[in-house]
Amino acid sequence: MQNDEKILAALLSAGTVRNAAAAAGVSASTIRNRLKDAEFRAVYEERKSELLQTATASMLAKLEDATSAISDLMCDAECPANVRLAAADSLLRHCLRYLSAADIERRLAALEAAQEVDNRDV
Repeated sequence: MQNDEKILAALLSAGTVRNAAAAAGVSASTIRNRLKDAEFRAVYEERKSELLQTATASMLAKLEDATSAISDLMCDAECPANVRLAAADSLLRHCLRYLSAADIERRLAALEAAQEVDNRDV
C-alpha cells in the first residue's frame, strides 16, 4: 500500500507518531491504528532494525578513529589537565560499558545454547 510506505518512512524519520502523521499527511490515530496491525508492525520493526544495523555499522567503522582521538587528547601533555582527565574518564567509561555489554552478550549466548539443548532433549 502506497500510504503504508509513506507512514513507514515517516515513522522511521520523524521520531514521534505526531511528527510522523504530519510528515505522512495522515492523522495520528491512523498511524496508531496501522501500528496495531501485526503485519504492518512486523514490517516497521524489520525496517527499524535494518536502520539500526546500518547506523551501527557506520559507527563501528569510526570506532578506531574515535578511540585514537580520545587517546591523543589523553596523552597530549600540552592539553589542559581537565581535558586529559575527561578523555581518560571517557575512555574508561566506554571500555567498561563495552566489557559489560560483551559479558552480557556472552552469557546470553550461553543461555540460548543451553535452552536449545534442553529443547532437543524434550
